[in-house]
Amino acid sequence: MRQLFVLSCLLALACAGPTATTVPTTPAQAQPAPSKPAAPSPAPNAAPDPLAAVPPPPANCDHLGKAAVRPTRSCGGPAQALTALDRALGESARERRDLALGELEGCTEFDPGLVVALRAELAPPECGDYVIADYPKTGSLGPAVRDTLLGLALGAQLRRLVRVPPELGPPYTKARVQAFIQGKMGDWVKAEAAAIGELARKGSRLGGHGKGIVAVEAGMADMRFVEVFRQVPLPEELQSDPELRDAYYSSLDQGLEPRKDRGRDAALVGLKMLGELGVLHDARVDQARALLSRLYNGRRIDALDGLLLPPLPKAEPKTVEQRLATTLPTFYADSVLKSADPNDAALLGALLTRGLPSSLRSRLDQAELGSEARVLYARGLFELGRTYWRAADFGRARAVARSRPGSGSEPRLLGALGLALEQGPKDAATMMLRGPMPQGIGNVSELEALGRTRGEIAGLATYDAAFIRELVPPAQKDPAFFRDLAVRYGRAATLLTAPAEQKLARDRAAAASSTARAVR
Repeated sequence: MRQLFVLSCLLALACAGPTATTVPTTPAQAQPAPSKPAAPSPAPNAAPDPLAAVPPPPANCDHLGKAAVRPTRSCGGPAQALTALDRALGESARERRDLALGELEGCTEFDPGLVVALRAELAPPECGDYVIADYPKTGSLGPAVRDTLLGLALGAQLRRLVRVPPELGPPYTKARVQAFIQGKMGDWVKAEAAAIGELARKGSRLGGHGKGIVAVEAGMADMRFVEVFRQVPLPEELQSDPELRDAYYSSLDQGLEPRKDRGRDAALVGLKMLGELGVLHDARVDQARALLSRLYNGRRIDALDGLLLPPLPKAEPKTVEQRLATTLPTFYADSVLKSADPNDAALLGALLTRGLPSSLRSRLDQAELGSEARVLYARGLFELGRTYWRAADFGRARAVARSRPGSGSEPRLLGALGLALEQGPKDAATMMLRGPMPQGIGNVSELEALGRTRGEIAGLATYDAAFIRELVPPAQKDPAFFRDLAVRYGRAATLLTAPAEQKLARDRAAAASSTARAVR
């Protein structure tokens, strides 16, 4: 009975077919696999018509205006246009902000279509196609904006998929549950999976920001199937038998693995694209990382979030450009603030609240930076590294931090962390397929040396050295390794000054001691 029931539960997923946006399974080559010769990106005729399986935009989209091509005009010159954009983004109510941004759509100071895309970006993610639905086809759009518009529309439709599955009411007999899964639930899964695949295929023809959005949303949609199927009610025979229930969920997880892996691969393609743009703090990135970490707990993409660093200086913008740096998503900041001075430390600190645009990184690499800007740049590179698990960012952060010796404790900490992590996995795809750190990698000697100095940096370095060592446990569980971890975390607790960090170190010391006793 158990085998028959499990097979029927998995029938719908087995027939659903893969999505198109994937990364290869070879860890050494974590690049999107080209399926067809690249085709020119289509100019958006607003949003593409949604597929039958895609639910319509929800009611919360109705308060937003639909974008339309406005007559082109100067908005008073670059400085006045930036001021107007800053004023519009400063509106606290979403409706007023959207209306104020709509007034700027024809400004010749901004790239054609950029403000339209920004309005769709700032709308609820399920509303992107609604906002640009009436934006007509136009040949004046640059490829980056054009692909972003289409990516936002496709991403909104993907966001609305795999949300409200069919429901089955009691009684949960074996016959009723099987009929439900093979009937309504199976039909729903096939339709949703086919829609994900079609939207992902359209998104795979895009580039840059637009492709990143679609790939992330397609990946999250696929991974939502896992949680949806785990909520299907069990037959009463399984509910009353713990052994059968556990066996069912184990078999279900095994059967869902291909769908989950397709979602993981698509999300990793999207994160790779967004990481190249320099995106750091973005709701879509945060959601994808959280979902990946929940479904792949042994390969957590957010594992390095637990490292301790000094807090970034609080952004206190005083100019229009600095305020825009804190409010504009990274893709738009790269265009609007393209003439920014790379040595403006206040602007650089403001940008780090959202991301580190790629064009600015190029200029930072070529500029002779002051000490404050240099530390902020090194910190931004490190944050990109730990957000996307990119070894090259850690190496570059170390080089920038060390480019002027003797300039303070934070550059030394960043340099030591870079040394410990730069020989790790190439990127998140490699990490999730091979593991967080290869055995024997993780040189914490400089962190240990910093831990023997004085001041708050000693506590941070001691804690981080223990944390990185914990990422590379011995192949055979050794109680001595975990006792050593407990000592390291315990020492960090005595050196750290923030109460929350002290408690964190004590808790990890206790956990390491408990593990040592368990494996003794």
